[in-house]
Amino acid sequence: MNHDLVAARAAEDIIELLSLCQQLQSEKDGRERPAPGTYSRDEDDFADRIRSACGHALQLRRLLPVATTLSAIGAEMERRGEISVLPGEDYAQKAMARLTEQYLSGRDNKQ
Repeated sequence: MNHDLVAARAAEDIIELLSLCQQLQSEKDGRERPAPGTYSRDEDDFADRIRSACGHALQLRRLLPVATTLSAIGAEMERRGEISVLPGEDYAQKAMARLTEQYLSGRDNKQ
């Protein structure tokens, strides 16, 4: 499975649904709002929230494959005995904590 394609499709779906939500709300309000990717000085709070949510969806496109890869790294680290993951815990979070400890301990920018 290509996680980049899955993430891209998920982001597109979210943006499409948010755009539809904005369109329906605009029709209900009798007000025109800019498309989510378009800047406008006339943007109201609702349009601003939609635009912001669409930006977060675009970030998900990049972050979902990273999280999937980090989870696989965590599973391998557990197999090697480098970390311990209990039922209900997240491989990606455990791997990130271990890598942060290993490579960034003693720095001011700890996670």
